[in-house]
Amino acid sequence: MISKKFAFTLAEVLITMTIIGVVAAMTIPTLHYQRTKREYTAKLKNFYSRMDNAILDMELEKGSFRDMMKPSSPRPRNDYNWYMTNVDPYIGHQFVDSDNNTVYYKDGSRLMFICGDGCGCLDVNYDLNGDKSPNRTGYDIQRFLYCFDDTNRTNYFGSKDTFFGTYGAGHTNSATSRQQMISQCRQHPEYCTRLLQADQWEFKDDYPFKF
Repeated sequence: MISKKFAFTLAEVLITMTIIGVVAAMTIPTLHYQRTKREYTAKLKNFYSRMDNAILDMELEKGSFRDMMKPSSPRPRNDYNWYMTNVDPYIGHQFVDSDNNTVYYKDGSRLMFICGDGCGCLDVNYDLNGDKSPNRTGYDIQRFLYCFDDTNRTNYFGSKDTFFGTYGAGHTNSATSRQQMISQCRQHPEYCTRLLQADQWEFKDDYPFKF
């Protein structure tokens, strides 16, 4: 009996490796993007929940936010000082960069105070991946506000009883459609937090920006 041994030719191996490479090149970026979206969603949910709880704890100890005054000039320096005094004790941080008015959290995200003296509220940028790129609003940076008077709270949040929330004046009415929110997010990326909040902080397939 003569036994025959079969093996792949070099050409067949190269073709197989090429096919595997093409499939990997098509699949891996998609898997990475889906994982990043889930990570960002988890961070946004956690940040918003922790901030709400911190404000409740702040009120228990310091009194109602309605009695608090908006930080004075110079801003954003005094915005950062206000946060460190009134909110940070209840939410905590990993470390701070006081020279750049930035707070870093343990999950790798950071909070940046960006308001000039003309801001009606206290504007902050929440950067989901810290110092890593792309560092662009609507992508890894999302805008939030602390508002100190009834008019601004009603305009931005739709309720004078809300102190902290998403950016997007004029998009608080229940009649505002999701498509309108998408359009505003596309034109004004700082409005994207309103869309994300409406979507339970999930980055849907039609979210305007891909990161």
